[in-house]
Amino acid sequence: MRLTTLTLSGFKSFAKTTTLHFPSPVSAIVGPNGSGKSNVAEAIRWVLGEQSLKSLRGRRGEDLIFHGSAKTNRMGKAAVALTFANRDRAIPVDFDEVRLERKIFRDGTNEYAINGSPVRLKDVVLLLARMGLGETKHNIIGQGEVDRTLAAPPRERRILLEEAIGLRVYQLRKHEAERKLEETERNTREVEALRREIAPHVKFLKSQAEKAEKREVVRRELDECYRTFIRKERDSIRELTERWERDTTAARTKLDALEREINAASRAIAGGAEEDPASRLAAREGELKRLSRAEKLKLVSK
Repeated sequence: MRLTTLTLSGFKSFAKTTTLHFPSPVSAIVGPNGSGKSNVAEAIRWVLGEQSLKSLRGRRGEDLIFHGSAKTNRMGKAAVALTFANRDRAIPVDFDEVRLERKIFRDGTNEYAINGSPVRLKDVVLLLARMGLGETKHNIIGQGEVDRTLAAPPRERRILLEEAIGLRVYQLRKHEAERKLEETERNTREVEALRREIAPHVKFLKSQAEKAEKREVVRRELDECYRTFIRKERDSIRELTERWERDTTAARTKLDALEREINAASRAIAGGAEEDPASRLAAREGELKRLSRAEKLKLVSK
């Protein structure tokens, strides 16, 4: 793993996009006062996730953005990108180069990216911890940093040493696991409270569901009874209809026979074949009327 380029755009005094190339490992940045040494170091600190504006010599995020000059307008954002060579896979990602980028806008919004993909700050911190670059940024030693480190209390020196030997990544994972456990416990308590709250409703809904099931059984039974009743009524009506048709046919046959006899009697009267045709005709007509009334009464009774 080796730092290869540093690109600054709109960060503090770097109005134009400036790329610094590091063909070989760098141990220190030297130069006269006002040449931008501190801004370069602060840019590296910032892109590595520094959150303290005081350590970046600013009071607001807007102070990190180029404010403008007589010849150049002020910038709307600042961006810094670090590129590391990773052919040896010292950085635990499957890329030959790893590019870390951070942007800040005048409204204070920060954006982070790894190899062009947007990520969260916690993702950057975790990757840096796996790279051996912790929050204390012990790899960047500025003026007075050595004295401050030597005079630091044991707890701060312990944090620095833990980051230097690569323990920070495991501490971050431990803290993340503890946070998830606390969140799980909180969710469990909320679920238990909800369970107690809805238990009476569940009992009522269970009772309603049982009633609905019984109602469905009764409905199916009623539907089956209704269908059976309809089938029986249809069969009964069909039987009555067939009987009526048979009786009607028989009655019509008798009527036709009587009509033929009456016609024959009429023809006999007309031809003088009968001694008393009027009496015989009257008798036949009376029998015809009697049969007609009997047939009508029979049909009415049905």
